[in-house]
Amino acid sequence: MIPALLLLLTLAIGLAAVRKTRDASDFFVAGRRLGAVRAGLAVAASAFSGFVFLGGPGLTAQVGLGSLFIVVPAGFTAALLCRTTGRRLALIAEASGAQTLPESIAFRFGARAPAAVAAVAILIGSVIYLGVQLSALARAARFAFPEVGLATCLVLGLGVVLAYSLAGGMVASVNTDVLQGSFMVAAAVAAFFWVMTRIGGPAGALENLAATDPGGTRFLEPLGVLEPAAGFGFLLLFSIGTLGQPHMLHKFLMLKSPEALRYLPAVIGAAQGMSILVWIGLGTGAMFLLGGPGNVSGHPDEAALAVLSLPGTPEVLAGLVAAAVLAAIMSTSDAFLNLGAAALCRDLPRALGRERFSSLAAARIAALAVGLAALGVAAWHLAEGSLIALLGTLGFGAFAAALAPTLLLGLCWQRVTARAATLSMVAGLGSLAAVEGLLPGLAVPSAVPAMAAGFGVLLIASLFSRREPAPESVRLAMTL
Repeated sequence: MIPALLLLLTLAIGLAAVRKTRDASDFFVAGRRLGAVRAGLAVAASAFSGFVFLGGPGLTAQVGLGSLFIVVPAGFTAALLCRTTGRRLALIAEASGAQTLPESIAFRFGARAPAAVAAVAILIGSVIYLGVQLSALARAARFAFPEVGLATCLVLGLGVVLAYSLAGGMVASVNTDVLQGSFMVAAAVAAFFWVMTRIGGPAGALENLAATDPGGTRFLEPLGVLEPAAGFGFLLLFSIGTLGQPHMLHKFLMLKSPEALRYLPAVIGAAQGMSILVWIGLGTGAMFLLGGPGNVSGHPDEAALAVLSLPGTPEVLAGLVAAAVLAAIMSTSDAFLNLGAAALCRDLPRALGRERFSSLAAARIAALAVGLAALGVAAWHLAEGSLIALLGTLGFGAFAAALAPTLLLGLCWQRVTARAATLSMVAGLGSLAAVEGLLPGLAVPSAVPAMAAGFGVLLIASLFSRREPAPESVRLAMTL
């Protein structure tokens, strides 16, 4: 009942947004009408997807508490994001009227090449990331509606997201993010305290585990069963890499005033901090209630939902968490639909020197094309059976390797040139592909050396390039 109610409310909000979506500005940046609370909840909702609500508990059940190295950075990345790239993007958008991240990059460097590479990276990444979200949506929908097949859930899930995204664009996306973010926070807190009560709290869990499986206690150590290089690699990637995530950064282009930046860290941090409780709660629940650490029966990505199927689980709690899982996935999915559509119909044509296809009709057609392409990725992911958390890490890493170096240094150091930014993004993506193809067993996440390569190329190319003057508004944004 609760998941069905969420879907109906989401569709209603999306359809209501049609009246407020009058032009491309409304479709891509919600008319720049966001205050701190709406923007903060939208950032948190789009950041915490099926990767957190399904992938996180599944990974925790497999490797133990070492998985928390992925989410620990959320304690400081909200402030880091708002004080560095987010703040400067908001100021640049106010000065230039940029409606997308590649447009902001083009304005900063005064060149088309870095914007074109950024648009390609965002388009490819959006299709892949959206495909992962849709596969997670199919698994969650099958739990909420068990009589419906997995393939049917996949198509229906895409249909719901397309319905309100095509109708209302970013206006619908932001409004539904507020609703979905509220569901996520409430469900995460409730699930955490229920699981802690069920397993007897941390002390009771450790005592029971030591009695039944002495070797299993290492799952509760800080690194779990992860190698130190993997754990600290996750920490580095999800700290610095956050500064290159377009689905989060795009929200800063929607602020009605840079004054909202004063309160954004508190709103984002609070929402993310409470949402992380679902990773800890359902992850430890999966370890202790589903056959022991590392022995989860069935697919690990369904472990979080399997915990809610155990006898004695309150029906309201199960429904609330299932709705929150759907909310988390849809909030990220609609963000990537809009990002991919903007890259396809707006950023790439402009970067190639052609007339922009910036009408509402073109934006909706482009979003539909991105959704259908992602449907193919989702079908492959479900058939292949890999973990959402691991494939989600790859998607996160692709954006981090391509965009984080340019956005972190390029928006605060005037010495960075358009050529350096372009080479850095190409090097980041190329290195990621090379590491994935040639070193599949690398201890650290493949995006870490790729991101390092991007930073290295950016620094070297900037030092050996002729300094290029930036617009006065950009120089002001760098120094404030």
